[in-house]
Amino acid sequence: MIPSGTRLTAFHSDDLKGSADTAVLQRVVDEVQAGVYRPNVDRVFGLDDIVAAHRYMEDNQATGKVVAVP
Repeated sequence: MIPSGTRLTAFHSDDLKGSADTAVLQRVVDEVQAGVYRPNVDRVFGLDDIVAAHRYMEDNQATGKVVAVP
């Protein structure tokens, strides 16, 4: 469903209705796990550094996704 050359940046479960949404979302999850989709991760911050992560984003320093982990 995602054309070649297109990056998946968000998925909203309200985009699909009924039982089809579960199958599509599961396929996306499976393909992420299989390495089909590789996100552009800029930096990973620990949850204790969440203030620095917000500053990093607000200062437009991020060139990819910023991830916070517990």
